[in-house]
Amino acid sequence: MNVLLTGASSGLGIVLAKRLLEDNHFVVLHYNSHSDEVKNLHDLYPDKTMLYKCDLSSEESIHKMYLDLKDMNINCLINNAAIEINTSLEDKSFKSFIDVYKVNLIAPFMLIRYFAPLMHEGSIINISSDNAIDSYDEISSEYDCSKASLNLITKMYADKYKNLKINAICFGWLDTKMNNFDPDIKELINFVPLDKALDEVVSLMDTKKSGTVKVVSE
Repeated sequence: MNVLLTGASSGLGIVLAKRLLEDNHFVVLHYNSHSDEVKNLHDLYPDKTMLYKCDLSSEESIHKMYLDLKDMNINCLINNAAIEINTSLEDKSFKSFIDVYKVNLIAPFMLIRYFAPLMHEGSIINISSDNAIDSYDEISSEYDCSKASLNLITKMYADKYKNLKINAICFGWLDTKMNNFDPDIKELINFVPLDKALDEVVSLMDTKKSGTVKVVSE
């Protein structure tokens, strides 16, 4: 498959990119501010990767990415990129919600809007969070609300594009560099094993199901 993977430079994205390349897929490695690891991957797989820098908080940048990639026969879109702002509820603001929603919700919405009509078959996978199901933690409220909305647009687009398989995965805690907790804190967290997380994503590339929002937690 030709895969467009957003947020490929860190966290789940970089380990997923490595798995996709090991499975012999061609991967467009999207990144924004961090490039070291994706550039290293590109050096290892020069014929099976393309690096693409894009600010997903910018409508103009997203549209340019679509124009640049629309002739590449992308048949798998993985909306993985996300940001979060952890503060007390009193410190939340209009700007904090808008900043998170731009990347976590509006960017996936626009990418599906652009690429789904070009895909005669294939899959779209939205990486969500189990925080979107029944979490009420004020610290991550922007992130949690954005992922709950991502689950909704997953079902909406699945209903519209019957020829595609459009699904979401709601992961629990993943033990990646992004969750760089102290060892004593990590001992208290039930992480989803990365191998299990990767298997879940890869399985949705060939699934017959669409419109599902699957919770994967340990």
